Amino acid sequence: MMRSLLPLAAAMAALTLSACEEPAASTPPAPPAPPSPPSPDLPMTGAKAREIIGDLPLPCVELASLKADMLTCAERVGGAADHEGLRTELRDLRWTLQSLPADEAASRCSALTNELRTQPKPQACWNLGNG
Repeated sequence: MMRSLLPLAAAMAALTLSACEEPAASTPPAPPAPPSPPSPDLPMTGAKAREIIGDLPLPCVELASLKADMLTCAERVGGAADHEGLRTELRDLRWTLQSLPADEAASRCSALTNELRTQPKPQACWNLGNG
């Protein structure tokens, strides 16, 4: 009888010890992905560019407006105006910047805007924007 109780006692001891172990730490679920930026119909306008940028900081809204003005300027002077390219560029920009802290996103947009403002503006486009 003692021999039949020995395996049972060993099994009970193993179960008791396994119940005392710390449960494995579970990792918290990943935060939900940010929403996809809107994709307005073409042709692009300043309002549609700002719609894509959404609630990013003001320097990013300014950048979107400037890029839309540059597209309009390209059309005025007979250059290539890639509306779909601008929409994609602004959507990518928002996707990248919306996960950053607001001050960092604003800083990046300000730097890009300042860089674009150094480019000469054709006379036909002087009435566009405020740069």
